[in-house]
Amino acid sequence: MIVTAQAGSPDVKAAQMHVQSMVEEGEQMMSHGDQVHLDVMLSHAEAMREHAKAAMEVAPPNDMHGREVMERLKEAIGHLDEAIVHARRGHGDAAMAHAKKAMAHAREGAKHAKEM
Repeated sequence: MIVTAQAGSPDVKAAQMHVQSMVEEGEQMMSHGDQVHLDVMLSHAEAMREHAKAAMEVAPPNDMHGREVMERLKEAIGHLDEAIVHARRGHGDAAMAHAKKAMAHAREGAKHAKEM
């Protein structure tokens, strides 16, 4: 028997909270990246990545929206990894390019997280 997380379950609520926190960190990341505060951008990118990973651990894989959340967050994490590397090297433009892509995936994931 496959057990899935139900809407309103602790796992779904935890995933939704992490996705919301991820988007909030991402907004801060973008704001500081636009100002070329790469050290602060880096901090928010790392926090965003941690929330994305935490959300993926509890998102229901047997739910259509849960699967979409996981796919979007996986893409966001890949771009965050690149943004972090470039921010550490002082490559602001490249860091922001990946940060923008990460945010696009994060926002799309957040839409699906609301539907879980």
